[in-house]
Amino acid sequence: MNLEKDGIERVPVTCTVVGLDLSLSSTGFCLLQGQERTVTTIKTKPKDAEDCIARVELICSMILERIPQEVSLICIEDYFVPRKANQVGAAIGLIELGFIIRHKLKYLGYPFFVVHHGQIKKFATGSGQSPKAIVIREVWKRWGVDADDDNQADATAMAYLAQALWDVVNGGDETRYYKYQSDTIRTVLRDRPRFNVEPLSS
Repeated sequence: MNLEKDGIERVPVTCTVVGLDLSLSSTGFCLLQGQERTVTTIKTKPKDAEDCIARVELICSMILERIPQEVSLICIEDYFVPRKANQVGAAIGLIELGFIIRHKLKYLGYPFFVVHHGQIKKFATGSGQSPKAIVIREVWKRWGVDADDDNQADATAMAYLAQALWDVVNGGDETRYYKYQSDTIRTVLRDRPRFNVEPLSS
């Protein structure tokens, strides 16, 4: 593991990657360009658009204007599956947003993976069951990102996962990552949906 004196993990990778944690109100966005990093939240309210379709289109445009044309890889979280009846309405809105983002990314030619939320947590913390507070803590300890909320923390973890995926596929040393991270990388490469990505092997 490549650790500097402050204990923060800094893997020497020079690609440009993005992590997206989609939300109607507070989308987490993380951009890594070599050693440069941008972490932010894209916020909207219902009153910002005339209807639900216009709102997801607005969020989509706000995301796309932040993604560099030369991006190497993007990771986005898979659809939220509601467990309770009162979560169905929110899930529908997130599915609408998730679909339009996937559609735009695909037809603009951006390479991206769709990653299960448990894989995001495992890559950041070692456990796919970690609560939000633990993810926020580990994102700070591991990468030095003081996330404002769990959306930023998840987006950061996805960006570093995207960086690791790109690194390993392009010949990077898998042993520089913790075992649970390399396990996550192999699982994503083997099982998860990908678009505009050349056939990969782990």
